[in-house]
Amino acid sequence: MAGLKVRCISTKPYLEELPDGSLIQGQFSGEMISLTLNKVYDVLEEDDGYYRVVDNTDEDYLYPKTMFEVVNS
Repeated sequence: MAGLKVRCISTKPYLEELPDGSLIQGQFSGEMISLTLNKVYDVLEEDDGYYRVVDNTDEDYLYPKTMFEVVNS
């Protein structure tokens, strides 16, 4: 993942798709204050629909890819 950068495009809660195709509310409620809208983050790892980034808490966490857009380097 060296060099991949993503911009946060949403801090809103997200929906997760279950194997049967139904949608449920994701684990987050409200806005995520650990991410800043429009801030560019370095991706440490990609994992099945998620990016691992170091967020505003200076810790690395997995976030859904749908919350980001890839930034051209």
